[in-house]
Amino acid sequence: MENVQQVRAVWTGDEWELHFVCKVEIEVSESPGEKTVGVDLGINNFAALAYEGGHSELYPLNCLKQDDYYFSKRIAQCDNSDSEQATRLNQKQSTRRTHYFHTLSKQIVQRCVEEGVGTIVVGDLSGIREDEENGESKNWGKHGNLDLHSWAFDRFTDLLEYKAEMEGITVEQVSERDTSKSCSCCGRERKANRVERGLYVCDECKTVANADVNGAENIRQKVSPSPAEDRSNGWLAQPSTFLFDKETGAFAPQEQVTS
Repeated sequence: MENVQQVRAVWTGDEWELHFVCKVEIEVSESPGEKTVGVDLGINNFAALAYEGGHSELYPLNCLKQDDYYFSKRIAQCDNSDSEQATRLNQKQSTRRTHYFHTLSKQIVQRCVEEGVGTIVVGDLSGIREDEENGESKNWGKHGNLDLHSWAFDRFTDLLEYKAEMEGITVEQVSERDTSKSCSCCGRERKANRVERGLYVCDECKTVANADVNGAENIRQKVSPSPAEDRSNGWLAQPSTFLFDKETGAFAPQEQVTS
């Protein structure tokens, strides 16, 4: 029992549980490769990935948004927010969200192993609630503010770090400053280039990209810059999309619909 770091008694709503936090030595694999991937975390797509070499992926938040709607409606029907039923609903939602974070972090690490990635570069979201210009709180809209505060970006990053470490992959956090406004191909910085939700069009080099993927590529380049002449930008606009299947509890590629 000398490896036990912490013991907590937790009430689940039905019974008491003892939670043990232990220090355990694990065998770490060798790095699967030397490539990098940028990860942009957000409130529409929870994660957008841009791989070195030209490939991108999106992980939308549809399932968690559906959960937020469902559980908010159920909790509102309870006698009060502190009732036993409301407590159980909150706990169930928290458990499902935690499962999503664990599954997504595992999925990303596995994809990195398959792609020969040795370094994951994640945007540092520590200042996401503050405006970059004046330090005041950003206004993300009524639902955006609620969602942003409820999603545990820090918790997800912690899960990603320890799962990546087991596979010999390093996780680095970098500032997200200007990554959403800058073109990942030519470096042109202009907020208006993000013409609508989900689309980035550079007025300088004419690059058309998924806005979140463009941000992820900017994040990746902060650690591993790529020569502009060696980059093709077609993949920036056509990311693969992975959806969370509640029935299987896993991610699956979204089928591409062609005309």
